[in-house]
Amino acid sequence: MRHLTLTLLAAVLCSSAMAQISDATPVIESSGAVITKYDFEQLLASDPRFKGAATQPEGRKSLAVQFGRALGLEAEARRRKLDQDPIIAAKIRHATHQILAFELVSKLRRDYLKDDARLMAVYEQSKSSYEQPKVRQILIRTKGSQLALRPGAKDLSVDEARAKATSLRAKLLAGADFSALARAESDDLGSRAKGGDMGFIVRGVSGAAFETAAYALPLNKLSDVLQTEQGFHILRVEERQPLPLATIKPVIANELAHKEAEAIMASYKLNDAYFTP
Repeated sequence: MRHLTLTLLAAVLCSSAMAQISDATPVIESSGAVITKYDFEQLLASDPRFKGAATQPEGRKSLAVQFGRALGLEAEARRRKLDQDPIIAAKIRHATHQILAFELVSKLRRDYLKDDARLMAVYEQSKSSYEQPKVRQILIRTKGSQLALRPGAKDLSVDEARAKATSLRAKLLAGADFSALARAESDDLGSRAKGGDMGFIVRGVSGAAFETAAYALPLNKLSDVLQTEQGFHILRVEERQPLPLATIKPVIANELAHKEAEAIMASYKLNDAYFTP
């Protein structure tokens, strides 16, 4: 009974102490610098990597130790006036540029996600561009590719692989069966056994060049020979699957955010008197 009473008393005292800590209360101090409760919790919220640890008392304390150590170094650097050194000040400004640019695009993206009317208008204007293409491909691997070399296949140079892909495309244009040619010649082990059938291509999963070509290619038309870091591709889109607006809202919001950011960035001016040789 006495043990239970002591436990309850400790809990009450701890709760009372916590209640006395306001947002302005320092919770980390080092070299004369402080981090308040509010600032500490903002730091925890600033980076998704802290999310898991911040939910547990030991995790929060471990992060506080890291922040405290860094705070001490920062305070000492400022005491030595390192932040006033022109080169270091320029580095700080560059880091600030990067952080604010990233946060601006993130905010634009969040704002567009809330604008259902704008998202719907963009979707209706270019609905076809958001249809997933069902792609069949033949891939000819090049030396140095991350793809494993097919058993029994020659490790082709870039020129040799380009020449082979160009020759295969000519055969397809002349009427060769795409599936049969893919089974015989493609170096993509994932789709080779299926006659080159890759299924529907989801945005953001494949490389940028491959994805751009796949989404732009008309139905049942052969692509040009396309080079990526894997080798040379020949593509054919056999079907397009429309996606509902709800599925691609984040994609449209991201595109709108980057479009607005590009417009903002295009407003810069250079002093030609300085930059012209």
